[in-house]
Amino acid sequence: MKKLCFLFFAATVVLSCNQPAGTKDSTGSFNLDSAKASIQAVNASFIESVKNGDSAAFLNCYTKNACMMPAGSPKLCTTASMMQFFNGARKMGIANMNLQTLEVSGSKDLVVEEGIYEMFTQDGKSVDKGKYLTTWKQEDGKWKLYRDMFSSDMPPPPAEPAKK
Repeated sequence: MKKLCFLFFAATVVLSCNQPAGTKDSTGSFNLDSAKASIQAVNASFIESVKNGDSAAFLNCYTKNACMMPAGSPKLCTTASMMQFFNGARKMGIANMNLQTLEVSGSKDLVVEEGIYEMFTQDGKSVDKGKYLTTWKQEDGKWKLYRDMFSSDMPPPPAEPAKK
């Protein structure tokens, strides 16, 4: 269970999730570079929410119908379940993280981000590394996390011996 809580923050995400809405160029066409910039701003806000233990700012990075899909865990699609996961990870010592976007592609309706993450304790100790795949949708003119799937690159803990 501890491992699952650590994984939660990978999600896959500078000061708030209310990034500029402009993801169209001057001709009104979709502009992927603008979407990428908005996603980077949300990722920075996501990291700040982790550092500050701010669950409201964390949830603001997600659409109203968002789902998180951590490895080894059921799909989390309610505000309450996502909040519980956030609070559980905080209680386990997650206090900071890095997100590195590797690739972004998509269209005006849906953008996909692939990246890697690393999570840290308050004293800077690395506790997990892994990869994530997120989909982004615009909600109220702002890009927000719609689906957030992530998994650790760390080996699983050893299995407990069977009881006789």
